[in-house]
Amino acid sequence: MKLPSSIGSIYLIGLMGAGKSTVGKILATVLERRFVDMDHEIEAFASKEIPDIFEELGEEYFRKLETQILQNTADLSNAIIACGGGVVTSKQNIEFLSSKIVVWLDLSPAEAAVRLEHSTHRPLLKGCQDTLMQLNDILLARRDAYASTARIHVKAGGVSPEIIASDILHEIAERYA
Repeated sequence: MKLPSSIGSIYLIGLMGAGKSTVGKILATVLERRFVDMDHEIEAFASKEIPDIFEELGEEYFRKLETQILQNTADLSNAIIACGGGVVTSKQNIEFLSSKIVVWLDLSPAEAAVRLEHSTHRPLLKGCQDTLMQLNDILLARRDAYASTARIHVKAGGVSPEIIASDILHEIAERYA
């Protein structure tokens, strides 16, 4: 499937565990576009894994890298970009995304907790005694930013990544093609 090149890049946002990377890869394959995972780009730039960045340099430093990598995506045309879950915590990032096609993969904290149960790569969950409560708090802090930043809102729970990708393609075709 091809979309008009005028549509430009598509950015995926949402809570950790929502499937941004998985769905993004599917969209990139179907649309014959480049896939960019911002977390991987940050790790490549810093030559460190994200948990190590958080531990050694702090969350503030990580967020600065995240903003820099997000700004670098402006040079990409027609890519599918999976943003980190916290990309909307920066006003600068929200302003950048305001002119983009942004899709919010909306997942409940309960479903995210199940998906992330054995994850060791999530610094905001490190040492957490109650993953569900922590994810509830994170979503509560970010929900309004996800909602106001996204042009397309897709439920990401209880369905396969292929169906989520199909829902996104349908919404994009309906609105932009």
